Amino acid sequence: MGRHISDVLTSSAASAAATNLAVRGEDGTGAEPGRPPFASEQERAEYLRGLVLTHFSNVWRFLMRLGFTEDIADDAAQDLYFVVARRLDDIVPGRERGFLFASALRIASALKRERARELPVDPQEATVEIPAPLKPAEERLDDERARELLYRLLSELDERFRVVFVLYELEEMTMQEISDALEVPPGTVASRLRSARDEFRAKLERHRARLRRESK
Repeated sequence: MGRHISDVLTSSAASAAATNLAVRGEDGTGAEPGRPPFASEQERAEYLRGLVLTHFSNVWRFLMRLGFTEDIADDAAQDLYFVVARRLDDIVPGRERGFLFASALRIASALKRERARELPVDPQEATVEIPAPLKPAEERLDDERARELLYRLLSELDERFRVVFVLYELEEMTMQEISDALEVPPGTVASRLRSARDEFRAKLERHRARLRRESK
């Protein structure tokens, strides 16, 4: 089994090696049971608060990884809160992440279309610093280069492939979860993931080849 994509990229942007990406097994779980009614408004409010604390930073990061600008990611995350508050009864237990990611993607895509006439932003400028323990300067530089490379390569993928790739490889959702979230057949998810991997590997290899030429 190959290393996970994050291992490949975070080792070093300059020396990351193309590798077979690990394939996680599916849990085979069928449809989840529907949500029982909330016992009280307090329970409902606590559940909503738990969703915000647990998932919203991941939703924002997910949108940034897809190449949305920071202002769109901010606005989409805020709008998502109101969508979730209205549709809390529709969220199936165990499928919260899929619901949130799919809803956020739809909101962000709509916002992007609305702002289509605005000046475009370089995807590399949309990268963000994710809080982390302080590391040695050289290691932080390697992490920054790896993150910039990841975002750049992701921005070059076809959007359909990029969404599946990010959900599977970076957010670590199963194919069934992605299928449910995007409302596409599992076979389509698998096909898009294969295409995304092939395209990502090819772009990474071209990047490595260019670095080798420049180092001569």
